Amino acid sequence: MVDQPELTLEELLREPMILTLMERDGYTADDIRLLARQVTTAASARPGVMRSRIPYRAAPSWCGPSACA
Repeated sequence: MVDQPELTLEELLREPMILTLMERDGYTADDIRLLARQVTTAASARPGVMRSRIPYRAAPSWCGPSACA
């Protein structure tokens, strides 16, 4: 597996597929930024919350929408 750098929130918010999904669901980039700030603030207010990153594990290539839902 190739180790790819993690995209920043701003990079994700410029991705065409992300923009399409946000538009479909009625969200804006500012909505997502606000949510990210709220989550960060809430997490920093809770001592003892694990601060390390949770590694992303990609679904297997055979995993289709109905097989791994």
